[in-house]
Amino acid sequence: MRTKLISLARLALLGAALVAWSVSAAAPASLDLTGTWSSEQAFGPVINGGEVVLTRRASGWSAKVGAQSANSPTNANVATLHFADGSELHVRASASGVEGQWVQPATATTGYRFATAVRFEETDESVWSGQIHPLADVQHFTLIIRPVPGGGLSVFIRNPESNEGARVGTRRVVVVGNDVHLQRAGSADIVGHLSSGALVFSFAGYPGTFVFVRSQEPTVDDGFVYHTPIRNGDGWETASLGDVGLDSAKIAALIGIIQAPPTSAASPYIQSLQIARHGTLVLDEYFNGFSIDRPHDVRSAGKSVTTLLVGKVIADGAPIRPESFVYPLFAQYAPFANADPRKQAVTIADLMTMSSGYACDDNDDASPGNEDTMESQSAQPDWYTYTLDLPMAYDPGSRAVYCSADINLLGGIISKESGRALTEYFYDSFAAPMQFGPYAMWLTPPPLSTAYMGGGDYFLPRDFLKFGELFLDHGQWNGKPIIDDAWLVASAQPRSSLNGPGDYGYGWHLSTYNVGGRSIKAISAGGNGGQLLFVFPQLDMTVMITAANYGQYPVWQKFVTQLVPDYIIAAAR
Repeated sequence: MRTKLISLARLALLGAALVAWSVSAAAPASLDLTGTWSSEQAFGPVINGGEVVLTRRASGWSAKVGAQSANSPTNANVATLHFADGSELHVRASASGVEGQWVQPATATTGYRFATAVRFEETDESVWSGQIHPLADVQHFTLIIRPVPGGGLSVFIRNPESNEGARVGTRRVVVVGNDVHLQRAGSADIVGHLSSGALVFSFAGYPGTFVFVRSQEPTVDDGFVYHTPIRNGDGWETASLGDVGLDSAKIAALIGIIQAPPTSAASPYIQSLQIARHGTLVLDEYFNGFSIDRPHDVRSAGKSVTTLLVGKVIADGAPIRPESFVYPLFAQYAPFANADPRKQAVTIADLMTMSSGYACDDNDDASPGNEDTMESQSAQPDWYTYTLDLPMAYDPGSRAVYCSADINLLGGIISKESGRALTEYFYDSFAAPMQFGPYAMWLTPPPLSTAYMGGGDYFLPRDFLKFGELFLDHGQWNGKPIIDDAWLVASAQPRSSLNGPGDYGYGWHLSTYNVGGRSIKAISAGGNGGQLLFVFPQLDMTVMITAANYGQYPVWQKFVTQLVPDYIIAAAR
């Protein structure tokens, strides 16, 4: 779920600025604000990418990125180099070479740290070169200004990175000369101004100003011009829609819906759409300012990847099984708060099916294990301890509730059993052999500072689609064995009920579509806002959707119940 990306205090401040507008009669008669306006502000990091040169000498490791440098007094095979801006480079040397993880400072807008993999190549004796790809801390704002009946204008403002949009109520804007007053009863005006055809505002909680410029709006008349996806070295073979038996008219109609100018806060805000069939990528489109080279927050869709890592660590020889009890694996955390004999019965399978029995319902704000509650509290920064100490609400395995803490706790098991940092183990197990481009894994607070496995990582949509292909190609990617096919089969078996009988396996949602007289089974991963990966084994097809309808479950659920069956499944012949 992870609906809160910024602190509650900042949300309160930002909520006063992210508003829907109504332009009063005070605006000059010649002023026409109708249309879509966009603004973007970057907040770092200071070291925002480029080449890192790593050197190993008897005196230790050293690294340089542009004018920035860092040193480590040890030349051991594992070392951490600290840069002045707070960035860290974690290096690990082995007989096969050097691998690294770049950890950037906490972002200005979320306060979270992210780790990104660095691929090194030896360029000289004991000298390696790699590229770093820190996650950009960027805020995008869109103002959609429309006429309203009876005169005046209304505007919907969306800021997807901070989950703002539909939750904000209607406000008024009074334009007096070049000043723009954002008004709300009971609060002070927020005052911006018109400058050279732009709208300029400063928002509480952010330094500097946001300059809004009018952007070109797509229209239905523009139509959709299809292009076969490009090959960019990420392992995807590409083909046309017709080559794999997909009705291009159906897909064009879907993209027409995606590209249609929004009419309200409840309009879909889809940012990318990918379709692969018979192992080839046949659609790769981006919308609303998104691009092929920008990783997207997949939110809770990442939970499904966590359970794949469980299967991987078992295949690698870990002495655990789905039936293994959880608490003996965390013996170092004993004694546990809220003692309850039922805790000793919690299994790994219970965590993977979100049926641990913990009081950790993400859909209940009063639940002590609610994800937002766990993340916002500071009394216990170790989220494994926080989860293990939760009170029990049900017998393990008796009831499933949406519990991100369950899935995140699996990360502690994966790390313990692999003997590796989660960021490193994920890179070796999936990212490297599956030819991933830039991605970023969200880190929990100190003292753990480990990858949060309940969602919130950033991936290129083309790369995340590859997880679906594993189900269709018996655990392989481009002929490389990645994960046991038996684990994938087991993951897609009905094991618990989150929203209906038997609709959840080991971290994967299960459903059936009835389209055109056909009964089509689907395996899927889903995340807040409309981050959706679908696998359709009968159609030999996978689909990836990313979107920014955060906190708008009724909106993005229509992607699942209407857009996917009516246009994508219906297009498959």
